[in-house]
Amino acid sequence: MLQFLLSDNESLLQYLNEEYVSIEEIKMRLFLKKRAQNFLLPDHLYRLEQTIVFDTTKSLSVLFTATMPDFVSSYLELENNRIYIRQEKHNDWQEILTFIPPLWLQSLLLFKKTNDKFSLEDRVKYFNTYIVPNTQYTSIPSAKIPHLNYFIAENKGLHDLHMHLNGALETDQVWQDYLFNPKEVYYHLKKGYKSTKVKEQLEQESVQFTPLNYYKLLKIAQRLRELFYVFLFPDEAAIYKEKNKMVLLQKLVNDFSSYPGNYQHPFRALVCTSIQRHPNEMSIEALMHIMILDRLQNNPNEILAGLLHFYLLILGLTNRLLVQQTHQNGFEQFQKHTLNELREGSEKEYMRRYHQMHGNNMSNLHFLEGRFSPKATQQDMISFISKIYKGWNKLLKDIYDKNNNSPIPQLCLIAHFIKRPEKRIDKTIRHKELRYDLIKRGKVLAYLLKNHSQYRRKITGIDAASSEFDAPPEVFAPLFRMMRRAGIQHFTYHAGEDFYHVLDGLRAIYEAIHFCDLRTGDRIGHATASGLSVHLWSKVIGNSLRIKKGDHMDNLIFCYHLIMKYRIIPLQGTIPYISNEVSNLCFTLYNEYFSMEVLERAWLMRQCCPVHTLESNKENIRSVSVFDNNEWNFVVEKNWIKERKLLTDNPAWRAFEAYHRKQNREKFNEIITIDPFEILKKEQVEQIQLTLLQLMSEKEIVIETLPTSNVRIGFHKDFDTYHLANWIRWKKEGKNIPAIVVGTDDTGIFSTNIYNEYANIYSSFINTHNTPHSETMAIIKQLDESSKIYRFEFTD
Repeated sequence: MLQFLLSDNESLLQYLNEEYVSIEEIKMRLFLKKRAQNFLLPDHLYRLEQTIVFDTTKSLSVLFTATMPDFVSSYLELENNRIYIRQEKHNDWQEILTFIPPLWLQSLLLFKKTNDKFSLEDRVKYFNTYIVPNTQYTSIPSAKIPHLNYFIAENKGLHDLHMHLNGALETDQVWQDYLFNPKEVYYHLKKGYKSTKVKEQLEQESVQFTPLNYYKLLKIAQRLRELFYVFLFPDEAAIYKEKNKMVLLQKLVNDFSSYPGNYQHPFRALVCTSIQRHPNEMSIEALMHIMILDRLQNNPNEILAGLLHFYLLILGLTNRLLVQQTHQNGFEQFQKHTLNELREGSEKEYMRRYHQMHGNNMSNLHFLEGRFSPKATQQDMISFISKIYKGWNKLLKDIYDKNNNSPIPQLCLIAHFIKRPEKRIDKTIRHKELRYDLIKRGKVLAYLLKNHSQYRRKITGIDAASSEFDAPPEVFAPLFRMMRRAGIQHFTYHAGEDFYHVLDGLRAIYEAIHFCDLRTGDRIGHATASGLSVHLWSKVIGNSLRIKKGDHMDNLIFCYHLIMKYRIIPLQGTIPYISNEVSNLCFTLYNEYFSMEVLERAWLMRQCCPVHTLESNKENIRSVSVFDNNEWNFVVEKNWIKERKLLTDNPAWRAFEAYHRKQNREKFNEIITIDPFEILKKEQVEQIQLTLLQLMSEKEIVIETLPTSNVRIGFHKDFDTYHLANWIRWKKEGKNIPAIVVGTDDTGIFSTNIYNEYANIYSSFINTHNTPHSETMAIIKQLDESSKIYRFEFTD
């Protein structure tokens, strides 16, 4: 129940309406928040938890100085001067971080465990002894797992093989930037607010939310910090010496001129004499919280406690805009965090995020694959990559300065090309605009690697990222072939992450492998559809599913192809039903009947570039920017067509052309309702999963699993159903499962780091699946070993 303390929009609105919030109102609202998690449970069960939490909590001062520290102590522990996550609570802790940023939780624990060591006279010593070691680079603590820690030390860090450089900074880092320059945040959010998806995100998290309203909240938070300082040091200033608590709140909310706020952290002067921004502003923020808690314990003050509550509610709202919440399932919810522009100002430079990832001990990373979006010009690309490595080199310098014997991590860059939805529909070619843009950016990258050989060691791989609903693998196939010809050695593709039906997630994986010509050592990002429990998914979806008519037909063609090509004997009996359904769908889409064999061939033909495939005369397209003689010849060399003068005599070409035709696309996108298991039953869909995994293993295509990201975006409530366990179980049963490597995806959006992702895996197997320590560590070692083998390094 207490995890919802900072998610209480009603109390935030009450403060904005210039009314203080009572402990009874908080008690009621947290009860309602908890009840909203599961309406099937009766109130009397929730009432018992409410009684346990609030039985001795009679004021806000007690809530902050006793109740919340006790709550945090069930997740965190202090050993010597370091804070650790309790290993048995690690997966639960990962859920807590969606509700409350970790810095305040750490502050509560330090207050509870070191209160006897804190004094105003020795605050600098206390600051350096307890606060800085836990918050210098990251506010996210880690568990103390002896097996895992020993393994990491022996291997000099971990491999993070899927990490996007944007969306990386954690909430507590960004919060300091927001209060340093609220106006910049406003401008970025105003830009992001043009997106309908961003508007949806803001409205689902807070009513009457606009960029201007959020700017006002940040200004209020600025002024509240100033007021906290004056509360603790009343002789320092007179501006906040308002005795009437209602007038004080009114001025905080409305009086910008009298209460301007300060861009510098007011508590900075307690530990620093420089006028510059302190390098450890999170640490200063933690000091502020501990000093407020100390004051509330020694001299309870409901006005100060109420204003702290107000401040924390603004911070909590900020965290919900920056970190994907447990209620925000699916890729589209994730995408809203990438579109809202709220990290734009903070992520101009790269140094802080590298320090954050490497941890306060500077020991997390051994090898990092950072993903970036390639720029449209060579000069922009050079400037961008230089900025990325400038931050990285600063990290390396700090490691050298700290300890010459510390292991030095390695950075390689992966250029991820972005899937985008069609804005202007072309009459004859699907995703024409995106296809042209991909080739343009691909050529810039290819020329860079050709003309500046030093970048070949820095940019070591290619990826296709973002929403699978926006563009399918076929759009990226010509780009991948071009980049392979340009000398790129490693390829990965985000596929099977989110889907309407599990089958189109599996189809996306297969298309990425087959259409983009993935080879030994190449990888698939996420591949959730190949591991997700079909029975679990069916419980979430129910007995009916809405899907686009064309996707439904393509899924069935894919199943037909897999069953026939790989001789899946147990599924042979479904072929007549698949063929009949596809025949009916085909006529409604194309107004023409094509045989299953022709439709299968036309589907496989999508790996060809339609600009080159639909044209019979080379001279007609030689002048277009995407023309490539290799692509022109590819269609014939792969035997998709034999004679260009007789294209219309080729039924597969006609079906391919019909697929791209604009008027057919409208029918293709028509939404229908199906029984998801009418043709292939649950067990048969699982057989498709296992067949796909087997062919991935045989081709040595590797899976990138990203624990917290997969739990948030996938059909999981929490780590209890995380599908890595299915892959491991199938492997133990003798099934052919591909190698698996680990990544963090977006460390800020998912509030994690590579150590904690391995710890989440460890805790999931130990605590949920009751796997012995030795067996769990064998899994961890295999994941890391695969990462060493399949990391994307440059080789001569």
